[in-house]
Formats: sequence, structure tokens, C-alpha cells
Amino acid sequence: MKKISLLSIVLCMMIFVITGCNDKTDNKNKTKDSTVVFQYGDNIVTKAEVWLYINTVKERYEKQYGQDVWELALPEDNNGEISMADLTREEVVSEIVKVKTLCAHAEDYDVTLTEKEIADIDADAKAFYDGLTDEEIDSMDMTLEKVNQVMTENLTAKKVADKILEASPIEISDEQARETTFYDMYFECYDIDDKGVIVPYDAEHKRQQYEQALNACSTLATAQLDNNDDAENIEKLSEYYNLEYAGEHTMTPEEILETYGEAIYNTLYGMKNGDYSTVVESEYGYHVFLMIALTDADATAMKKEQMTREAIDGQLADTIETWKKVIDSDFAYPDSVNMDVYDTIKIRE
Repeated sequence: MKKISLLSIVLCMMIFVITGCNDKTDNKNKTKDSTVVFQYGDNIVTKAEVWLYINTVKERYEKQYGQDVWELALPEDNNGEISMADLTREEVVSEIVKVKTLCAHAEDYDVTLTEKEIADIDADAKAFYDGLTDEEIDSMDMTLEKVNQVMTENLTAKKVADKILEASPIEISDEQARETTFYDMYFECYDIDDKGVIVPYDAEHKRQQYEQALNACSTLATAQLDNNDDAENIEKLSEYYNLEYAGEHTMTPEEILETYGEAIYNTLYGMKNGDYSTVVESEYGYHVFLMIALTDADATAMKKEQMTREAIDGQLADTIETWKKVIDSDFAYPDSVNMDVYDTIKIRE
């Protein structure tokens, strides 16, 4: 992960990834070259270039959502589903196309790199390339020049975007991007039958859950008073009570309000880091909360980066779409992509 982290450090302050803006070819769209993933206008995008971006995205997503993120199934507009892995693969192509489009207009905005920027990229590219394994270099046809090119075009694209946005810069505050991390010791009060129908517990079963929640809350409170770290471990206590749905969550204030309702929202934001709540009832059952971080710094930074990208995308959308039609009006995913080559680049192991 160290070698991927180095590339992430270089890319994290840049909104897009762009590669190969100056590569020229007389072929159109798909090519038989086993190293080429797709062609956009006169630009050739190779496995090496896509691999660099895939791995940067992979590290960021797994850090934020865990390594199982690629198994998630997300709804599509046609009422179908798409896996997170497939969605990311499509978004990678979209981002590269978007940034190549920006790169193509660098001269129009008098965008060039300073000598210091070029020297920094040279050093970072060499450090990253030196950290690659022989297998990674061989399987992706990676070269030092390709890594340097990715970083160079990446920064160029960002500077073009900055020029376009000078009239109305994007500013996302920490409060807007706030992410809160807490543990929910959750005593559910329902079952789900074979048909997926929710069946509420009867009064006696619900009372038993409430009693267990009270006992757990009392255990945590006593542990705090006695400085008993083992007894205070809410995760171990959840295992003791066999709480299937208990766990740690990182959510925005809006997500907390939508998921838990106003009463629990007010409870959570009335707590301090390290505080335990009393037993709180929701429509789903009973909860005892541990506030881990009212504002999770790492998660908030990631959310801020995501919101910034989305805001920039929205502000640049019309301009980029117009430019894309000039560069390659026929380009479309997946038709313009050699999926046989793309499939050799793995997101999940």
C-alpha cells in the first residue's frame, strides 16, 4: 500500500486523472493492441495509465468503506443493479475522458507547469516507479515515462479546471462535509420472514430486548466509573448479547436524521466524544450509542474531496460536454472500450 499511497498523495489534491494527451494515432476507437484500453479522439489510453488510476481509487474507497466495498450492489436507473466494482470501472473511463478534454484546452487558458512543479513530478514519479514490483511493471507495461506523464497531465488538467472556475470558485466547508462516527449497540425488535417481510416482535419478546438493553447500558456505565476498559468495550458486549446488527457507523448528519429520526439525531449531537447514551428507542428497536467522533477528521476530509469533485463536475459539465463532442462525438462506454483488455486490470482480488 505504500507505493499506492505515494501516488495518492500526488493525486489527492488534483481533481482528475489524465493521461496521454499528446499520443497520436491514425486508428479510430478500438485497436487490436493488447495494451490499449480505449481511444478518445487522437488520444490512446493504455493499461498502464488506467491501472494507475484504478489503484488510486481502490485505495481511497477501501480506506473509507472497507475492502468489501466492491461487493456492494447499487441501483441503476432501469431498476436493475450494478456492482460497485463495475460502476467504478465505468467512472474511471469517464474521468479520464473528462480530464483529457480539459488537457486539450490547456493552451487556450495559457496553462503551463512551472520548473518546480516539473521537478517535483519527476521526483515523485521516480519514487513511485521504483516501488513497483517486476510483476506490476511487466503485466501493465509500465514505464517511468508513463508514470511521469500521468502526473504531469493530471496537474495540467487541474490547472485548466481552476482557470475555468476562477469566476466562481468551489468552496466546501468542514461543516458541509461533516461525517460522524459512532457505535450502535442495537437490540432489534423484529424478524424478517422467508419472503422478506418484516415481522415485529410480540410484546414479551420486545420487553426482553429492552431489559437486555438496560443491562448493557448499566454495564457500560459501571465500567466507566471503575475505569474497567475490558467491560467498557462496547463491541465485546455486543458479541456477548449476540447482537447481529450492532456495529460502528460513519454517517453525515443528514443520513443520521433520515435513518434514525429526529429524536436519536438530537441524542447523538448532544453527546461528546467518548460518551455513552442511555437506552434510546427507535421504530426498529432499542439502541445504546457510543460517540466515537462527532466530526471524524479522516472521513470528513474524504467527504469534502468527494463533494468538491461533484461540485466541480456540475459547474464544468456543460463546457466539457461541448468540448467532448468536438474531440470525439462517437465515444461511448462500453462500446468504445476494449473490454477484453480492460478486464485484465483487476479492482478486487
